[in-house]
Amino acid sequence: MLFKTKEELIEAVKDHSIRHARREYYVTESSKTKWKVLCKHSTEGHVKCNPSYGIKHVIQNVKDQTGYDVPYQKAWYSLKMAREIVYGTWESSVQKLPAYLGAIQKYNPGTIVEWKHKGLQASTGKYVMGYVFWAFKPCIDGFQFCRNVISVNGTHLYTKYKYKLLIAAAMGINRYCLSHLQ
Repeated sequence: MLFKTKEELIEAVKDHSIRHARREYYVTESSKTKWKVLCKHSTEGHVKCNPSYGIKHVIQNVKDQTGYDVPYQKAWYSLKMAREIVYGTWESSVQKLPAYLGAIQKYNPGTIVEWKHKGLQASTGKYVMGYVFWAFKPCIDGFQFCRNVISVNGTHLYTKYKYKLLIAAAMGINRYCLSHLQ
């Protein structure tokens, strides 16, 4: 639909919101030629409030609000997009990792961070990260007071990136748990 003025658009959205949609909305962007609104109770809002919000919740929420049975694949895709909006993509998270670990080293002096790169990927021309290891200085210092038993556990991460998460944990003298992640 095209509107002659921004005011006509605002009135049409208000009218539609009250008569048909029965949903609250909020303005995300406003200028002379642009007015962008989002539903207040959208999938992104649910994901932000509840990280365990799942596909079955999306399907039920759409059915409750609109009476429409959304297909599983569409619910999955909308949840995927909502999580990317709220938390970012895997790629953006990996790109933020050097700055994050740099801040950890800066504000936790003595913290050790080691990177292992797999090398340059021929198809994209980008470096591929193999793994990153970090140990906080208090954990490093505390390991000398640990009991002789150290528990090492690992798990596979079943995501787009098929890596393993290794955790070494020990219990200190006063029963505090110290752990290292790799």
